Amino acid sequence: MFCVIQKMQKKKPDAYGARKEIIVTEIKFGFVGEEPKTSYGYTYSDKRFERPVLDAYKISIHHSYRENGKVKKKQWVIRTVSYYDLIEYSLYDCADSSIRKVAKEMDKEEDFLYDLIYEKLNPIIEKIEAEFQQTDEYRAKKEQEAILRAHREAEAAFEKEYGQGEYRYCYDVFGALRNPAYLEELKVKKKAREEYAKRSYEESFKRNYSNYSDGNGSSYSSNESSNYNEDEKKILHELYRLGSKKFHPDACGDDGSKMKFLTKLKEQWGL
Repeated sequence: MFCVIQKMQKKKPDAYGARKEIIVTEIKFGFVGEEPKTSYGYTYSDKRFERPVLDAYKISIHHSYRENGKVKKKQWVIRTVSYYDLIEYSLYDCADSSIRKVAKEMDKEEDFLYDLIYEKLNPIIEKIEAEFQQTDEYRAKKEQEAILRAHREAEAAFEKEYGQGEYRYCYDVFGALRNPAYLEELKVKKKAREEYAKRSYEESFKRNYSNYSDGNGSSYSSNESSNYNEDEKKILHELYRLGSKKFHPDACGDDGSKMKFLTKLKEQWGL
C-alpha cells in the first residue's frame, strides 16, 4: 500500500488571495446629552493579492494484492488540493471526511493513512512554503500580523491604566494618536482618582490610629467610659475572670505580658 501524489494544473487561478491593506475605520458614539466620541477600529481593504500559481495535487492511495494467483490493484482518490490550499490548510481541514471514509473501507486506522500521505506530501509542502515566503502577499501578511499584535499589546497596557475600551477613542490600529484632547482628559481623571484614593487612605489611617492608639504606640487603649450595658458587663466580668486564671504568670509561665494585655482590655471595657 502506498500514496501517489500527481501534480496537475487548475484551469482558473485562486481568487482569494490575502487582502492588501489594513484600513482605519471611524465610528461616532455617545450617550444622549453627551458629546459624541469617535472610536477608531480597523478593517481590511477589498483589494486582494493575485494568486497566479495554478498547480494542484491529486492525492490517492494505491493497494496491490493477490487474489486467486492474480495480481489485482485498487485505488482510492482522497482529494485534489491546490498550491495555496497546502499553504493555508492541513489535510485535517480539507480532506478529513475522505480519509475517514477510505480508512473505514480499507479497515485501517485514520492515523495510518495520514502518516502514509504526509510522508509524500511534506516535501511538497516545504517547497511551496519556501516559494510563498518570497512573495509580496506573504510579506504583507506578516506585516499586518505584526501591526495587529502591537495594537493588541498597546491596547491592553493602555486600558489597564485608563480603563476598558478607552484606547480606541485615542489611538488607531497603527498606534497614531487621533484624539489628544481626550487623552489629556483621561490623564486628568486618572490623576483625580489617584489623589482621591490617596486622601481616602490617609483619612482612614488617621481615624484608625486615633481610635486604637493610646499615644504610646500601643494598638489598644483604655477608655474612661464604656458603652456596654450591665448584662454585657457581667459577661465581660466572667470572660476576665476566666482569662485571669488562664493567663496568670503562675499558670501560663510567661513574663506577664498576656495578663497585662487582659488588664488593658478590662480597662477598655470599663469594668
